[in-house]
Amino acid sequence: MAARVRDRVRDVLAWRDVRALLALFCFAQLLDGVTTYIALTSHHFEEANPIFGSLLDAHPLVALGVKLLVASVVVVAVLALRIRWRLRLAVIVVFTAASLVAPMVNISRLTGL
Repeated sequence: MAARVRDRVRDVLAWRDVRALLALFCFAQLLDGVTTYIALTSHHFEEANPIFGSLLDAHPLVALGVKLLVASVVVVAVLALRIRWRLRLAVIVVFTAASLVAPMVNISRLTGL
């Protein structure tokens, strides 16, 4: 079973557009973590998620690692799904677009826009 999932993920990652979207997704997740940390260290904002907020306060690098781990699990799950190519690409686009919202909101709040 694991070999089939690995092969399916490898096949999907062979496409340049998928790799680009996934790189953007992961970058957006990282940017969200960094902008959240910057916002919280300014002491003008509070984390809305109590679990992530307490982890971020206690161990910022661990919190960022957890965020990237969750993003990685989502990526592998989406790539391993047995769905049609166009639907998979649409799902990746939606996840990428949604993941860009949080850092954009964080940046706009930090800059006062």
